[in-house]
Formats: sequence, C-alpha cells, structure tokens
Amino acid sequence: MLLQRAEKSVWQNSVRFLRNNKKWLPKPEPETFENVVFPPNGEYKLPAMPEEPTYDPALGECKYKSSKQLVSIRGVEEVHTELIHKQYGLVAVAGGFISAYDFNFIRDRLNRNLLKNQFAIWRVPAPWLPRTKRAIGAKAGSGKGNIHHYVTPVRAKRIILEVGGYIMELEARAYLMYLCERFRFPVEFISEKILEEKKLQEKKIEEMNVNKFNWDLALKYNMQDCRKWLSNGYQMALVAEEELLSFSFRWFVFITAGLPFTALFLCISLSLALHLDESTRTHCGVVNYLPSISAAVASFSPERYIWRFFIALHSAPRIVAALAYKNLLLTSPLRPLTDRTWFELSCQIACFLNIAEALFLLLLTTASSVENYVVHKVSFLGFALCSTIYMLVATTLFQYSGRRRTSSLGEKSFQYKVLMCSISMLSLLLAVYFFERHNTYCEPGIYTLFAIAEYVVVLTNILFHCTLLFDFHGKYFILTSSGPNFHYQPLLPEFNANKRSVMVFFSCDKCSEALKKNQVDKHGFKCRDTTYSCLDCGQAFSIGTYKNHIKCVTENKKYGGKNYVEKENKGEAKQNRWIEQVERAIEKVTDKGLKDLLQQIHGFNNIPRKEAKFINFLQNSIRVRNRDLCIKAWNCISEQAGKIQQAATEKGGLRRNGEGGDDLNDDKGLNCKQGASKSNGEKVEEVETEKRELKKNSVYEHDNNNNVKQGTLITDDVKKFKWKRAIKRALKEADNGQMKIKRLKTKVIQSYLASGQSNGSDENPETIFNAKLCSLESTKPWYCSDYNEPATLFATCMRYFALNEEEFSTLPELLFQKIESLKYEMSIIGKMHQEDITFDLSWIAVGNDGNLDWRKTYAKCYREMLPDHFFIFAAMNGIATKALWERLFYSEQHKILNSFYELIRNTARLMSHPTEFYELRNKSILSAAQYGWPAAVCAWIGLRNNTLNNINYQEELVGNFFEGPIYDLSFCLRQTILIAIINGQFHLLHYLPAVNFTDSYDLFPFAYGEMFLRFFRELINYPASETLFNDKLSDCLKPIARVLYASMSFLDFYRLGQMILIN
Repeated sequence: MLLQRAEKSVWQNSVRFLRNNKKWLPKPEPETFENVVFPPNGEYKLPAMPEEPTYDPALGECKYKSSKQLVSIRGVEEVHTELIHKQYGLVAVAGGFISAYDFNFIRDRLNRNLLKNQFAIWRVPAPWLPRTKRAIGAKAGSGKGNIHHYVTPVRAKRIILEVGGYIMELEARAYLMYLCERFRFPVEFISEKILEEKKLQEKKIEEMNVNKFNWDLALKYNMQDCRKWLSNGYQMALVAEEELLSFSFRWFVFITAGLPFTALFLCISLSLALHLDESTRTHCGVVNYLPSISAAVASFSPERYIWRFFIALHSAPRIVAALAYKNLLLTSPLRPLTDRTWFELSCQIACFLNIAEALFLLLLTTASSVENYVVHKVSFLGFALCSTIYMLVATTLFQYSGRRRTSSLGEKSFQYKVLMCSISMLSLLLAVYFFERHNTYCEPGIYTLFAIAEYVVVLTNILFHCTLLFDFHGKYFILTSSGPNFHYQPLLPEFNANKRSVMVFFSCDKCSEALKKNQVDKHGFKCRDTTYSCLDCGQAFSIGTYKNHIKCVTENKKYGGKNYVEKENKGEAKQNRWIEQVERAIEKVTDKGLKDLLQQIHGFNNIPRKEAKFINFLQNSIRVRNRDLCIKAWNCISEQAGKIQQAATEKGGLRRNGEGGDDLNDDKGLNCKQGASKSNGEKVEEVETEKRELKKNSVYEHDNNNNVKQGTLITDDVKKFKWKRAIKRALKEADNGQMKIKRLKTKVIQSYLASGQSNGSDENPETIFNAKLCSLESTKPWYCSDYNEPATLFATCMRYFALNEEEFSTLPELLFQKIESLKYEMSIIGKMHQEDITFDLSWIAVGNDGNLDWRKTYAKCYREMLPDHFFIFAAMNGIATKALWERLFYSEQHKILNSFYELIRNTARLMSHPTEFYELRNKSILSAAQYGWPAAVCAWIGLRNNTLNNINYQEELVGNFFEGPIYDLSFCLRQTILIAIINGQFHLLHYLPAVNFTDSYDLFPFAYGEMFLRFFRELINYPASETLFNDKLSDCLKPIARVLYASMSFLDFYRLGQMILIN
C-alpha cells in the first residue's frame, strides 16, 4: 500500500511540476495542433459505461448465462488497430477482460485530469459478457450461480481508448501511464508516431527475411493448394501492384458473345446490299430471298474477311469462358454432387465440348465450301453436333450443380437455357427438313425458309452463351502478371460462411474426433482421405465440400417431431430484410464509389438499421472517412426500404378491400378437439373444417343447440357477425393452430366490437362466444386414437426381434427370456386367428414395458381388417360390444345373427340385446374355449384386472338393465381354464384374476382319468418362459392340481410317478 501511494504521489507531483514549471524545461518546437480533429458529437469527456447491457423484450432478448469465452480474447485484433484522431491512446499488448469497475475508475481518473480543448473517447464497447458467481456455501455441481457482473473482451493490439485535442505527448504519457497499471492484462501507451515505427519495423523484418516461404507467396502461387481453404464463397485475387486488367465478368461475356452476332449481322447486310443475286442463287434456279450463312460469310469479299476477323477474335475469349463456366459449376455454394467423380467428369466433358465447338467454328470459317468442301462439311457437322450436345449437358449440369437454386438469377438463367436449347434443336430439325425438301423438289421459297431456320439456330446458340451474364453476376475478371484470376463475390448473403453462419460441428469418420468447423482443415493433416459427418444432421462431407455446410437443423427442430414448426427468429428476420434492401440498393445504384461501398458492407451480418449507428459503423469498422459518402449510402438503402414498405402497404390495402366480397359459403362445420385443463392453460387445437353445401338464395341460422334452420333470407345490407368464422380465422393465424381460450376470447370479441354490430344488442359477447365455442366441441372416438404414435425405443426393439429372424442370443439373459416369451405369445395369437380370419403379426403392438399392447392392437386391426373379419376377431378377443354392433349395417347384422358358428351367433345376440348378457355370457365363453378361442373370456375377466380399460363394459354391455354383480366366477370359467391348459393355450393364464380356486371342479366334458393324466403331463412340461406372464400362476395352479390329485385313481397315480421319474 505504501508503495502504491508513493507511485501515485510521484505521478501526481510530476503532473503538477510540468504545469507550474514549464519555463524551466527545454523548449522544443512549438506544436500548432493544426490537424487536430475533435469528436463530432461534442463530447470531450469519457461517457459512463453501463454496468450491464440493456435487453429489448420486444425483440425476444433476455438475460443469459454464458461460459467464459476465452476464445474472444485469443489472437490478434484485425479491425480496431488504428488511431482515429491520429494522436495518443492505450493499446492492449495481450488479450484480457475489462470490467465495469475498471471502466468507472479510468473514466473518473482521466476526466479529472483533462483540460480545456482536450478530449478522450472509448474504442471498446460496453460490458456485455456475463460473469457468474456461486452463492456462499453452494455445493459443487449446483450450477453456475447468478450473474455477478459483465465484462468486455479485448484482443491483443486493440485500441482501448484515445486521448487527443490540444495535448502534448509528455502530458498524454503522464495521464495514461498510470492507467496502464490498473488493467488486469498488459496495456501500453501508443501514439501515431509509435504505430508508424512499428509498421516500418515489421516491413523491414519482412524484407530482410531469409525464408521466402511467406503468406503472400503461398497465396500468389497457390502453394499446397492453399486457395481451396480460403474464405468460403470467395477466391482471393492478388491484385496489388501486379494487376494489369480488371473488369466485370458480365462485360467479358457480353463482348465474347457479341463478336459473332456482329459479324453475322454485317455479313448478311453486305451480302444483301452488294451481292444480292449471287448470294441468293440456288442450283435449280428457283426463287430465293435470303442467302444462307455459308453464302453470306464465305463466298464474297469483304464479307469473308469480316467473318474471319471477328471469329478469330472470338475464339480465345470463348475458351476462357468455357474454363470459367466449368469452375463455376464445380464451385457451387450448394455443392450437392461435387464429391461425386461422375459429376466432375461430366463438367470436364462439357468444357471439352464447348472448346471443341469453338474450334470447329474456327475451322469452318477458315475452310470455306468453295475452297475445301470436305473439310467444310465435316467442320459444320462437328459444330452442329458439339453445339447441340453441349447445350443439353450444360443445362443439365447447371441444375444438378445447385447453381439454379442459389438465387433468382440462377432460376432465370436456367429457364433461358432450356428455352434456347429447345428452340435451337427445333430449328435444326426444320433446317434439315427444308434442305432435303429443296434438294428433292426444288420448290420456290423453301430455301428461304431453310435460311431463316439456319439464322435461328445460330442466334439461339449465341443467346444460350449469353446466359452466362446471369451466371457470372457480381464476379470480376482480373488479369495479373501471374495469369488471369476470377474474383468471386457471394451470390446470396446466406453463403457468407465466415460472416453469417450458424455454428456447425463435425465428426471425423476415421477417428471419431469431434471438430469445430475451423478445425477440420488442420485435422486433415492427421487423418487423410476421410469424410466428416455433421453431428446434427448426420450428412457426410469430404474435405472439399464441408465448408458449404454453413447452417444445419436446430435441436428444437431435430427433436421436436415431424409436426414441429420452427419459430422465426425476429431479430434475424429483420436483419435479413435489411440486407435484402442493401442488395436492392446495389442493383439500383450507378455511382461506382457508392456501389463499391455497398458491396463491401454486403458481407456483414450486423449492419445497423439506424442512421447514426450506420454512419459510425462505416467510419469505425469499414474505415470510410468521407462522411458525405456514408450519408449517400444511408439514403440509398432507406429509399429502397421505403419502396418495399409502400409495396407491402398497397398489397395489404388490396387485401382489406377484397374482404368484403365473401360468398355465402361461410357457414362451415367445425370439428374442434378441445383439451381441458386450468382456465388459463386451456388450448383449442386441431381445427378441422368441413364444407357444407348451401342453397343459392337462402341463408341458414344457428340456434344455441347448433341446429340448422332454414328460413329468413339475410340481405347484403345487414351482415351478421360470423362467430365460428372469426374463431377459425384466429386459430389459423396462431402458431400450430393452438391458442389459449382466454386469449382467443379477447381476440374474437375485439373483432366483434370492431365490426360495429354490437350496437343495440343486449347479449353479452362472452356468453355468445362460450356458446359458439361449446358447439364446436366434438365427442371423442370410442377406439384408441393414439395407435399410430411411436412407441419407445425399448418397445420398438423388442417388437423388431420378436417379428424378425434376427440373432439376439448375445443379449442379456433377462432380455433374451423377455423376447422369447413375447415371440412365443405372438406365435400363439397368430395360430389362434389364422384359421378363421386374415391376421398379420405386424398388427400386434408392443407396450413400453415390453408386453403386448392390446389397445393399440385392437385399434390397428379395426382399421386394417374387413368388417366381417373384425367382428370374428372381436368375438374371439372379447371386445365385441354394443358400440361395435351399432356401427354395422343391417345386412351385416343379419348375416352375423344367422352365422354357422355358435360363438358368433351368441355374441351377436349379446351385442344386440344387452339384457341377455347374464344368460349368454357363460355359454359364449365356454363355446369359445371349446372352439379354440379362449381369449373371449377376457370380455369380463378384463374388467377385473384392467387389461381392457379402454371400453366401459358395464355401460355398453349391460347398461341399466342389469344391476347384479357381473364378476361372478361360475363353473364355466373353471372349465375354460382347464380347456386352455390342456390344449396348450397358456397365454390365457395371463388374464387370470387374483383368486384362489378352492372350490371343487365339475369335469364333465372330459373322459375320467385320461383328462387328469394329460393335465399333469402338460403341467410337468410347462415352459419356463410362461412364468413371466403372470405372477399369480402358482396360486391358480396349486388348487387345481390339488383337486385333480384327490380325484385320481391308483393306476393314474402310478403312471404319473413314472412320468416324473422319466423327466
């Protein structure tokens, strides 16, 4: 503390001594301060920095916790490294964080020392990165804790603050050197002179460097193919002092395609003007009005020399354009097929055809038909064939390369390519037809049609190559001393991977290491010839294509299900609309300097949307010193914004004016499923509209019970407010068709009051709304509505192993037994149904516990089976109810009542007359067991153990007619159980109630003695997997075995003992 106070007093005394005793110091040359530039806002003191950032809830902003983000202080600052006012300041030597306490201390100390005409400005933003702190006594693992304060990250060589005005260097040092020690990272004093000396020193080191392998040479000569991993969407052009020529590639294409068109126009015009009779003469002497292209360009002078001159000029740029178009296809931003060998080979073939077409045209021009007919004919055929094939291949590759989808210009270019290709092929066929017809019949005027078709073929070929004007929009041709180079500007802002992208992570398919996008290139030296998979979408990319994967699915969309609709980020949407205005301004502006500035800021995703911040952004980040140019750029962008807003307003006005023309088809039935919970949490969802046919001249009115009455004709003068239509419209406008009832009520009532129809009405709008909403509620279906919902992963795997012949012996023993029992039970169910109905095992559903899910199985069968088959299935499984009977047609009911099977007849009587339940129940169950359908017993046993709780049997089977107990265990139940055990139908025991059978059993259906022995044989050979079905099995089998054992004879007892010894 004493040392700090001593240092403090030393600096303060130094400042006082300099101010009071300036006359004793050596007098240097006086400073005139002629070049001093003061802040334009008039603030000379350091403003106070807010301790925490401000968030706008309207934009969805809120406080958030974050990691330390040490990456934000690593590396060297590349933007804010220059002094704006060219005087003095503080610069960071290494990276670090500045807290709000540090800002306040520096502000108080520096503002206290500043004199008149001296100023200081901040060059760093306010604190925005949160820092958390745990509470005292918090346990480890309890989380980050609350936000304690905010900091500002600073990289090395970043200017932190500037001091200027009428101030000398010695005085600035006295102010700032003391503040350098207050930072928690190394900071030093800097001036404009010191910055220039450092630049000269760095330049000197670079010039004296013995190792010539530096970045400039590596990029210039593309060492180790380094240009392929430059900024995505760009190819760097080294255009320093070696630049020879630079112009827009669109002009290059325009000039290249305009040379043959100009030559053709001049040759035809001169032929018609100077050599009309000679150029239009035919071999048969018929009338002809136009010369052919061969006669116009190669038969007479000076047409021959004009054509050869222009075609010679056209050939070399045509080859350059062919190579550029090949690179354009291979460097598409989407690159869906770049890693495919056949796609690259196809691009090479298309480039070869394009060059061959240019060479054949040059040869065709050199050798005329008069000089060498054979060479001329071969050249013409080669030109026509290469031209046709190239147009087809180029159009196809343009679509599959992804260039068609990159922008609206890509779609326009593709449409023009298809149009020109179609017209060219049609004209070529017509030219061949007219030529053959002229040579065969020598009809007058046919050769003129041939000449016209020939003109169209050449013109469509030229226009096809002119579509490169759209393909190379925004690109430049730069000729340097090291060769031509193509400078690509991004076509759309979403392809600026480094400027505007979402963090994407990859996984190496060779070593499974997780990588960030900027780590993939470095990892390529470790694992060569491998692919990289995106961790979110799972798509594989090569080392050359992963850079184009700039945006992937979010976690909400990935795990939200198939019906998830991702909400739009409002801030990102606003910024995208603002960038769209910048794009429109680039297209409209004509001033070169202004256009270059707009193209420069086009790659940023944080362009401010307010004038003052926009101008500061240009001056600080883009380093534009001309304030008038900044104002022009703002005016240009705001003008485009006004045009877009005006167009949207006109469109909205037209839409509002068209709302009055509603037809009479407004009365629609709504089927609305309403989930009830608390009043504020209720939601209205799944609105389904069903159109009703209305009569032409009548209107329907709804009463409170939602009954339709036809009567009064409502004229156009008095329009009734449509509550259901308003509810439907409000739900459609909501996200996912859902809205809280309280909010829905407010919105609909506001529409009702705004319509002006509430005047003079005594009814409460809330009462009307509640009545209309209740009329939309529909009854729930009687069947299981969630049968199509996906089961858990465990249930899906269990079902897969049970249905498919897959090897699962390596699984744990418990899972192995579970799958074996499930497989056995499914096979029993299939055997039970296959003789009577068509039953597919894939209809069987498995629950989350790994057992059969009968509710979903019944629902699936109800939708897949025929009505007759499902009735038999329902009778076999005990789910035939009165609700099912009422859904059958009269013919089906009559057929079932007179069925051959006793079980079906009894079940039909049971469903049609519930009062006969007590009489028919036991008979149906017993006959079902004797016919091999023991699962029918579940119809009333299921009530006991809640296995079939989706149907209220007590209401639908017996209703109010039967008031006695329906769970009585009669002797038929015991008979059914015995039959199931003897027949090996053990799955029935899964549905046994929790009771003990201590009663005696009446065994009249079976032969005495033989039945006992068969039962015990089955009991001894009972499969071990069946014990998983029911824990109550032993309690049910013990009393049955005890009763049977007491009734066995001595001979049967002896045979049973021998059977046990054998096993």
